[in-house]
Amino acid sequence: MPKATFFNLPDNKREKLIAAAIDEFSKAPYQEISINQIIKAMEIPAGSFYQYFTDKKDLYFYVLSLYIESLLDESVRKGKKLNILDPDSNRRGTGNFTETREKLPSYQSVFVDNFNKAPIELKREWTYERMLNEKFMLLYNYDFFEQEGIDPKVKEQKYLMMAMAMAVPSLLQLFCDKQKNDAEYRELYRFCLDVLKTGFREYRSPEIQDSYALVP
Repeated sequence: MPKATFFNLPDNKREKLIAAAIDEFSKAPYQEISINQIIKAMEIPAGSFYQYFTDKKDLYFYVLSLYIESLLDESVRKGKKLNILDPDSNRRGTGNFTETREKLPSYQSVFVDNFNKAPIELKREWTYERMLNEKFMLLYNYDFFEQEGIDPKVKEQKYLMMAMAMAVPSLLQLFCDKQKNDAEYRELYRFCLDVLKTGFREYRSPEIQDSYALVP
């Protein structure tokens, strides 16, 4: 989170600084953008940058939070949700949040394309430390937990269950490179969600289900 000195700046000054940061982060993934580049684009002394932000990550997470806040606002007003328990729906991501995509500059390049190319440790920290709180958990669709047959304890802890599902992409990248093998990644992602939704004991692969069907 930026320091108080940043929020004490006039609105137009803050907007200019963030616009410059967004423009830089839109050009390349996080790890390829230097603080010096950002400072030069902001047209401020290096000392001023550190009066406003702790470091580059502090600024980056603040920029990402602006997109998330807008998504949350659109979600509340328009009733739109992210359905990460449905692999096909989740693959479309925030595609139905058209208002945010059109309103915020460089949404696709900063929040989607270049974020996906950022270091896995950074993405994991953003997900675990910034996204897993009750406020942003409201972005997600919890219809799955309202189905008949879902244990009351699972319903009660639906935020925790959803957080487990949110952890899948970060963990999965340790086993499969999405950039190199998207098809395998999608197959494993679907597999992980199916196991989470059915449970280790109850899960049956399609092949096993077919073999059961062949038994007279």
